[in-house]
Order: sequence, then C-alpha cells, then structure tokens
Amino acid sequence: MIEVKYITHACFEISGNKTILIDPFFNGNETNPHYNGNPDIVLVTHEHFDHADAGNMKGKIVAPHTVNIPNKIEMKIGDEKVIDGIKIKMIRASHYQSKYPTGYIITMEGKNIAHLGDTYLDGVDPLGNIDLLLVPIGGHYTMNIEEALKAVEIIKPKMVIPMHYNTFKEIKADPNVFKSKATAMGYKAIVLNYNESIKIQ
Repeated sequence: MIEVKYITHACFEISGNKTILIDPFFNGNETNPHYNGNPDIVLVTHEHFDHADAGNMKGKIVAPHTVNIPNKIEMKIGDEKVIDGIKIKMIRASHYQSKYPTGYIITMEGKNIAHLGDTYLDGVDPLGNIDLLLVPIGGHYTMNIEEALKAVEIIKPKMVIPMHYNTFKEIKADPNVFKSKATAMGYKAIVLNYNESIKIQ
C-alpha cells in the first residue's frame, strides 16, 4: 500500500517501502507548511525556489543539472534509474521560465505515479499506464484548469490530483471546478487539502 500526502504547492510525500518527497517548498512559503518527514529520496523537477528547497534534506536528492544542490544524483529527460529499489524516470515538461523543466514517473510497489512538474500543455505526452497523475492547474506559470483537463485526456490516468494553485496570487484556481469537470469526463479526481493523504492499493 502506498500513501500519497499533499504537503503544499507542488510538494507531495509518497510513502511505501520507501519515502519520497517531490518538489519541496518551505522557506518563504506563505502557506506555512510543516514537514517533519525523513524522506529517503527527494525529487526536484527544476531549479525554481518553489520546487527546489532541498538544500537541507538528508535523503538522496535527484535533480536535473540546472539545480544547484551539491552531491545530487543528476538525471536527464528520458533517463531511468533505480534508487533504493524505486524506479524513477525523468520526463520532459514545457515551462519556458525554466532552463530545464522536467517531471517524474515513480514506480513503487507496482504503482506508477506521474508528477508533471511545472508544465504547459505542449509538454504533456502519453505516459503509458499511470495509476495517479499529479497535475498543475493554476495557470500563468503552468496549465490552467481547461488545459489540465486536456492533459488528463492525453495521459488517461486511473486517478488524478490537482496541484500548483492558490499559493501565489498569479495562480488562483478552484480545484473543485477541476474535480467536477474531470469527474464528468469519466476520471476519478481527488482534491486534497494540505497534509491530507490518500492510500493506493
């Protein structure tokens, strides 16, 4: 069984036989997230401060070359690595504000979880069998709700959770609008509050 917890912004903790933290953002985050976890692996999608606050993390940090964190495990788009028994694939994203935007597919306990990072719709590809999709909906720096719904249609996940909204004034969006529209399209959509989690079996 895997537990997926929404920490803040685009930051999730995925726990199973290992614990993975994706896109930490704590310093300067006005939502005041509290995180006391001890992740084995920290995944960073790109170099922006609201995704790469991993300098004090003790776990193995995986990131593209543009992220300035010493001793990181560097990956390129298309790379697959097995780290602590967890298969991690780096996928492309489209985010012109970043030098090298990426996302990840994490395979843990037979489940595939895709985190799209900061991306516009032209960075979204079919990804094969995805059990859970973490998709940005806030607009401005990423897809908006309507574009995120198109991304869901491209990827066709078993379940989808929206992220990257309402942290800043530029990315105001109503996740329940996304949920209702995704549900009407036949997809299972879940809105999580900060520090709320779901279990995947």
